[in-house]
Amino acid sequence: MLRLPDGMRDRIKDAAANNNRSMNAEIVATLEEKYPAPSDVMHIHLSNIRRALDIYERTTDPRERLRLQALVEGMATLGHDLEVTFDDPSPSDDD
Repeated sequence: MLRLPDGMRDRIKDAAANNNRSMNAEIVATLEEKYPAPSDVMHIHLSNIRRALDIYERTTDPRERLRLQALVEGMATLGHDLEVTFDDPSPSDDD
């Protein structure tokens, strides 16, 4: 038994219909997206670190190298809670 705030059941029902899923499948998919399995999180986290290090190796701009160094240090310190975006125009092996 799960208690939902007023109106949420209808929003879930609409989202499920839009995604061609049952309400249960919609709830599970939403929870999986918000709370991925630990192995998935670790894979994504390590992939981000590798990608940042690859970009670091290719760049010659000292300011960009410092930014990437701080990014990798942040990923190592904060773990997977750090949101990472890359401006690297070249594709990586993970793309």
